[in-house]
Amino acid sequence: MSRTIEKLQTEIIFEARKGFPILLSGAIVFLSFTLMPLFFPMETVHLIWIFGLGAIFPFGILISKILGVNIFATSNPLGTLGGIVAAPQAFYIPVFIIVYMHIPKYLPFTIGLLGGSHFLPYMWIYKSKAYLFVTLGTCLSSLILGGFLVNQAFTLVPLAIAIVYIIGVLLILRELKASLV
Repeated sequence: MSRTIEKLQTEIIFEARKGFPILLSGAIVFLSFTLMPLFFPMETVHLIWIFGLGAIFPFGILISKILGVNIFATSNPLGTLGGIVAAPQAFYIPVFIIVYMHIPKYLPFTIGLLGGSHFLPYMWIYKSKAYLFVTLGTCLSSLILGGFLVNQAFTLVPLAIAIVYIIGVLLILRELKASLV
């Protein structure tokens, strides 16, 4: 028996809980990035941004395990699609390295804009307006704060992203609650 797209979406929404543990992980990591300029020289902060991003996914897996959420949903083809949607971020790494090498003050702008844009397809996969908010909130705050307030970008952009992600998590939890009613 084949499952319809609608049925697959419903299944992944409940199995993966719309992937909110990854957003929660991102919020924690970006909140920690906000504090980094207080403790480290900027040259170190630049590198923390590039390498620290790699902590989001494994930390999200840990959070999902603690909360009993299956973010992999391997029995659902939309789970595979979600992984395919996330995978192109690996191609952003050379961009981040080039920005780091030539204009490191624009790392928050670049990372926020490119990273934020990858959330848009999850709006469809999870039938979630929260992911539209996350995409627009992350990209616009990175564009405005990282593009125009460059001298404060390493504090303002990660703080803005963390706030957007936290609001995104709350919106997702509200969507999940509403779909149970």
